[in-house]
Amino acid sequence: MSTQTQEPSIRDRVDERPAFSMSKIKKATARELIIRFVAGACTSIASGLVTLAFGARVGGILLGFPAIMAASLTLIEEEEDSVAAREDARGAIVGACALTLFAAVTALTFGHLGGGLVLLASTIVWATAAVLGYVVLWWR
Repeated sequence: MSTQTQEPSIRDRVDERPAFSMSKIKKATARELIIRFVAGACTSIASGLVTLAFGARVGGILLGFPAIMAASLTLIEEEEDSVAAREDARGAIVGACALTLFAAVTALTFGHLGGGLVLLASTIVWATAAVLGYVVLWWR
C-alpha cells in the first residue's frame, strides 16, 4: 500500500488562489532570471521569424504566447512542487488566451477603425477574457 496522496488534476480546484508575493520575487536567483530571459528571447525571435516568413498578421498572434512559461514552470516545480507549477500553467493559459484574443481583435480591426478605437476594443476583449478565465477557474 502506498501512503502517497493523490495529486489533484488540472480541473480540480486548489485551496490557494493566485496572489502576488514580493518575498517570492526577492528570492529569484540570477540563474532563474537568466533562464527566463533566454526563454523569452528565444520565443520573441521565433515570433519574429514567423512574422518574416508569413507576415505580421500571423506573427502578431504569436505574441500571445507567454514567452517565459516553460522556463518558469520548470523553475517553479524545482522550487515548490508540481501542483504549484500546474496552477501557474493554468494562469498562463488564461493569460495566453486573453492576449491571443487581443492580437486577433487588433489584427482584424486595424485598417477598419482608428488606432485608438482598435486599442480600446482589443483591451476590452483582453480584460473580459482574462477576468472570465479567472472567475471560471478560481472563483469560489
